[in-house]
Amino acid sequence: MMFLEARKSVIPAILICLLLAVTVHAQAALPGALDEPAWLSLERGKRLFNDKDFGEAYMAFELAVISRRETFQAAAERLEQVMESTTAQEAGDSIQRILEAFAAEEFILRDYAAMVAASQGSLRRLLTTMMGQKISDSHRAFITVILQVLEYRPASAMEDSISVLGKLVGLLARYPEAEYWKGRVFMVEGELGLAEFQFRRADEWRESLENPGERSTILYSLLDLYEARGDMVAWEETIRILRADDQVEQDPFLREAMISTLRNPGFDRFMLLYRIEPTGSLDANRRWSEFLLERGRINADLYAAVAVNMVLTRAISMLKVRDPAYVWAGLDDFLAKAYLRSQVVTYLQEHDLNRMLLVLADALYVSSARQNALTLWRFVS
Repeated sequence: MMFLEARKSVIPAILICLLLAVTVHAQAALPGALDEPAWLSLERGKRLFNDKDFGEAYMAFELAVISRRETFQAAAERLEQVMESTTAQEAGDSIQRILEAFAAEEFILRDYAAMVAASQGSLRRLLTTMMGQKISDSHRAFITVILQVLEYRPASAMEDSISVLGKLVGLLARYPEAEYWKGRVFMVEGELGLAEFQFRRADEWRESLENPGERSTILYSLLDLYEARGDMVAWEETIRILRADDQVEQDPFLREAMISTLRNPGFDRFMLLYRIEPTGSLDANRRWSEFLLERGRINADLYAAVAVNMVLTRAISMLKVRDPAYVWAGLDDFLAKAYLRSQVVTYLQEHDLNRMLLVLADALYVSSARQNALTLWRFVS
């Protein structure tokens, strides 16, 4: 089990009581707030957070959690009741067959065919049309559940399966995005223990994230928290999780080949041979290289080069939009062309390329690739 699940924060009882009190207050303070969609409460909370109204922001995030949980708990009950009907049971596990079975009982065939044609392949449009018709309670309940899931998942995620639909309803009762933002509130208030609890809960519930890529946002917040606390053991473990999916971590032969290329022919050759698309691990590689360099540990140059390569790979793609014939001919040549494109320049400045190159040069020097380090130092200077 990952350390984020294994490590347990000890939260004082008084703080738990405070959390419960705030939750009760959140429900009582805005009597009609639970009527708004959970995603709307979340967005309202983000606006309040940006306005530094942290108390109201926390209440909005808590309401989002409550609203989402209640919505999908009710959806689970509806689905269970629908599946007890004879119509649903005879149709089996297929969502499509159940919808067709209900339609066959309630619509004239040509009318249903017209609704299907008008929907132009959109399940949401078809279901919304049928909701406007006179249909049975079971049929309406079934459509309601599917439409609620479609607010957060594409139709393809249901895989035309009732069992998958039921799993999604269970997952969507959790709202990791709102739990994460509650942690952001605690972080700015200096309550690091509570912030860690919320961030870890959001990560444990990552299967429920609307965008799986958001996991890196949660992990980077944990990284900042552990750095603020000085807990470098937890910090290192979080960095490893962020980098776990990198090909350079999964393929030891590739890693050795990269190191050999970087330290012998040098960085220009490294960029000629390898293209690494930027992912959520970009900043993790940058921070890991700096961490290794400061402590005199091995391979700081590799991770610095991976981070720089990610930035330059994206920048090269941007350059090729205007100059499709461009090929890598060295760092000098690339930047001479890149500095003619304001969009590329802005991107490189946002990622502080000069600082990243200096770290790479220092790391190469420590790795005894001193001539390659000197080349980069001269370039940056």
